[in-house]
Amino acid sequence: MTVIDGYFTAAPAFSPPLQFELGLKTDPILYRYSYDWLFRLLAEEGVRHVQLGTFFELYDLPDAFFADLRRKAADHGVQISSVFTAHRELGGFFRDDGPGWTDVARRNLERLIDVAVLVGAQSVGSNPGAVLRDRMGTKRAGMACYLSHFKQLMHRAGNAGLQWLTIEPMSCLAEPPTLPEEMADFTRKLMDYHRAHPGTAMPGYCIDIAHGYVDACRHVVNDHFELMRSGLPMTSEVHLKNTDAIYNATFGFGEADRKRGQIDIGAVRAFYETHAAELPVQTLVGYLEVGGPKLGRDFSDEQLGPMLRESLRYLQKAWVNRDVEEAAAVRFSDASPAPRLASKVKIAPSIMCADLLDLDRHIQLLRSAGAADMLHLDVMDGHFAPNLTLGFALIEQLRPRTDIPLDVHLMVKEPERFVAELLRIGVDRVSIHAESATHLDRVISQLRDGGVSVGVAINPATPLSVLDYVLDAIDFVLVMTVNPGFAGQKLCGSALHKIADCRRLVDGRPVTIEVDGNVSFANIPAMVAAGADELVAGTSSIFSTGGSVVQNAERMRDAIQEGLSRRPSRAETLETSGSTTT
Repeated sequence: MTVIDGYFTAAPAFSPPLQFELGLKTDPILYRYSYDWLFRLLAEEGVRHVQLGTFFELYDLPDAFFADLRRKAADHGVQISSVFTAHRELGGFFRDDGPGWTDVARRNLERLIDVAVLVGAQSVGSNPGAVLRDRMGTKRAGMACYLSHFKQLMHRAGNAGLQWLTIEPMSCLAEPPTLPEEMADFTRKLMDYHRAHPGTAMPGYCIDIAHGYVDACRHVVNDHFELMRSGLPMTSEVHLKNTDAIYNATFGFGEADRKRGQIDIGAVRAFYETHAAELPVQTLVGYLEVGGPKLGRDFSDEQLGPMLRESLRYLQKAWVNRDVEEAAAVRFSDASPAPRLASKVKIAPSIMCADLLDLDRHIQLLRSAGAADMLHLDVMDGHFAPNLTLGFALIEQLRPRTDIPLDVHLMVKEPERFVAELLRIGVDRVSIHAESATHLDRVISQLRDGGVSVGVAINPATPLSVLDYVLDAIDFVLVMTVNPGFAGQKLCGSALHKIADCRRLVDGRPVTIEVDGNVSFANIPAMVAAGADELVAGTSSIFSTGGSVVQNAERMRDAIQEGLSRRPSRAETLETSGSTTT
């Protein structure tokens, strides 16, 4: 047995090495960026845990919001492992200055438990609240009220399947537990109750490593290591942040922050490694908890991404002991919340390959992954192409729900019959098949007059010569590298040669080349090297079941960059075609 501040805890005969993992509390994005933006950033940095911080609307939002948030996180390979208050909004147990405070705190804590279940967390917790400074004599009664309700909530959390119900010890006597003896008292009472009531959630501490107790004269009475030690028997998770010598200002772990702060992450990690047998967990997740730059300023909000990345990369090394390159092989610029492709090659996800029953979320996921320069919409009539796919009703409903350009590929007989409807809906691009239009030039003119970008699509066996007399009237050529109709087909043998020939044909004109058909991770480099400007991505790339959309987008970027590195220069292209420069 090990004795910690008078509380006996059994140490296991064999204690495996303590594992350290990194997460982020969501506080800094509130009212600033979307969760999609945050999940993408964390995926790029190799951070897999999120602690959902509360916000005032949280308690009244419908269940569907949190179920959707859980799916979004999972799509990025991120787990919402914990839910924890971001403010002191549940402190009503300590108030005696009017009716209703305790009821509101209890009701909202119950809702917080429900939210934790909805997002798939295993832990839910809160700042206990504060005694009013001018009524410090009510502190003992407030603590008793809080602990009584906490014990009852342990039953609710346990019945809901949660593992932990947690408390954050604070840095002020008005916000208990603060002193080591207060923490030990909470530990004894709550652990004894848990042992006597099997099935209740475990009581835990979410320890803030930047908390210490400093008295009114600015004397450090208990430093952060003393408080960390007092919390050991119930420490289930920690908040990682930096602070100054008197535990006043809080900030992150960028290079400048580390110079002005007193928290040594390496020493904190070593402390927990030394006391691993006294902890109730074998994996200790540390959540970076920072507020970020001042909210609501154009000169500050854009700094949030770089600030978070700098701290997370430092913590990957100092807390997790993981090489940064192991955590994230590819990172993108912080200049935009949803970075676009850093080359001239665009990605057009094929919506027929998406989850049509959850299309809104799927499109937002594509956007957050930076993999939706346009949305490719295949319209087939069962005659020109042997399939029936997306109809105008879906395109019309999609139009007001996204500002991403809509790229409609008409695989139909007599495409002129559909021009008016597409113009009414307000699509951005339309490609028509040379093989299907009796009067190709007329249909092109009708579309151009309607203000959309126009492309001519050509099947694998169709020669490029069909473009000879319309090339100056179009914006792009859609080169089909499989026969129209179905996803998952094998690449036609002449496809790459045809892309290269088309590249030479349009060279010098404001005409781009879109490629559609088996645009796979393996084929993308050769397609781009041959001259593709736009890639229609489907089941063999962006919607591959072998990875998430974020991971697949990352692989597509790698493949595109490889293709660009292999693409011949314009001079080489002209030389190959037999032309000479003047």
